[in-house]
Formats: sequence, structure tokens, C-alpha cells
Amino acid sequence: MDPVVVVVAYDPAWPALFAAEARLLAAALPGTLSIEHVGSTSVPGLAAKPVVDIVVVVAGAAAVDVAALVPLGYTFRPHAFPDDPDHLFLVKDTGGVRSHHLHVFGEGSPWPARNRAFRDYLAAHPDAARRYEAAKHAAAALHPDSRGRYGEAKEEVMLRLVAEADAWSARRRAD
Repeated sequence: MDPVVVVVAYDPAWPALFAAEARLLAAALPGTLSIEHVGSTSVPGLAAKPVVDIVVVVAGAAAVDVAALVPLGYTFRPHAFPDDPDHLFLVKDTGGVRSHHLHVFGEGSPWPARNRAFRDYLAAHPDAARRYEAAKHAAAALHPDSRGRYGEAKEEVMLRLVAEADAWSARRRAD
């Protein structure tokens, strides 16, 4: 059985994969306010699971017709973020392998900005990106068969980096 979690070297095709998917999503979700590439595949040079993370911002997540995303190959995971009713999460597999994570947020959610800050911080701070990359490799080696345990294993480092990114982003806004 192939592992569920694999961290690979950065693939320069990831931005193009995002761009193609963004066009499909824009057509399927009229009225979308923004579509952004986030997560590790959006950071040039960063090793990652080969899963393109996408954030879509809409006026209100409750009004999104998730059935419109089924023809694109997405499966809705309604209980993935039970504490955030304005966060819809969908996954897409390509050839039987996870290829995309789609996060849909209402425009009032703080999460798109926090995802953007994390992405931009890692891109601007290679030392931080390397720390995150090391945590990802270690977590994948420990838990190749569990996305959940992989996430838990890298969480401490990720949370530290998120705090650094939040502080960096706040300083940039203040300047």
C-alpha cells in the first residue's frame, strides 16, 4: 500500500496547476470574491505534499452550492472544521491520489488573510521555510499513513511559524 503522506521537492508546475484549477472554480462559483493559492505548494522552493491548497472567498459560505463543485471532482467534507461554520472544506483526488484541498470562506473570515500571511512569510524568510520543511519531512517519515497524525506531528513548529508570520504581517501593516 502506498503511503498517504509524501513530502516531495518543490515542483515548478504547481503554480500552473493552481491557475488551471482557479479558472474552473471561477466558472463553477460565480460571484467569487477571490481565489488564491496558499499552503506549501504556493511557496517557491518549499518541499510539500503534492496537494494544491486553494482558498476561495465568497460573500457567505452558507450560500455556496457545493454540488456545483462535484463535476470538477470535489468531495465535500462537512465535518472537517466543525467549529467554523463559515469554512467549507472540499477535497479532490486525481488518479486516485489527493491533488487539491479547497477551503471556501465567507468574506468576514480572518483565515484567508492568515493563510496569505503564512505563505508570504515563508516565501520572504528562507530560514523559516527550511524549519517548516524539516518538520514536514520528519512528520511524513513518522506518519506516512495518516494525514491527521502527520498534521499533529508538525503542528508545534507550524504554530510557532504562524505566530511569527502574524507578527511579521502586523509589522508590515503598521509600516
